[in-house]
Amino acid sequence: MPLNEFEEIYNKYQPDVLRFLMHMTSFDMTAAEELTQETFYQAFLSFGKFRGECSLRTWLFQIAKNIYAKYIRRESHQRDIAAQQNDISVPPPIDDIEHKEKLIRLRTLIDELDEPSRSIMQYRLYSDTSYAEIAALLKIRANTAAVIYNRTVAKLRKTMKERYGYEI
Repeated sequence: MPLNEFEEIYNKYQPDVLRFLMHMTSFDMTAAEELTQETFYQAFLSFGKFRGECSLRTWLFQIAKNIYAKYIRRESHQRDIAAQQNDISVPPPIDDIEHKEKLIRLRTLIDELDEPSRSIMQYRLYSDTSYAEIAALLKIRANTAAVIYNRTVAKLRKTMKERYGYEI
């Protein structure tokens, strides 16, 4: 693919991918920007493999989700190494702002969901992906994706209230 064509793709979809990764990283701008760049780098390298089974935007979100998963594994591994070297446990960062705490807890609950609920929630909440696009990605019906989403939202609301006292 010519570089100028890919530049158009980058300019069109970069804000969406960045917003998606901002949610995935709990609004860590530095990490989200780094992961966005890696997403587009990987997309450029593998553009010939894009089969058009979903929209280009959805394909980029899938790459971003995979890049984020690698990032989490790498961060976890580095935290474990640091803890072993210092012979202490490294606590996760804690933010005193209730809103951010609520978002982090909600995101943790989403990450603990089984598939396809987890993917459906991530695509709907973090990137506002349509049910049709989610259905194409996960090879399910759009109606099934909508039902799973609505049931999962109800489950998350109940869990947030029971565990943490939060109304969402």
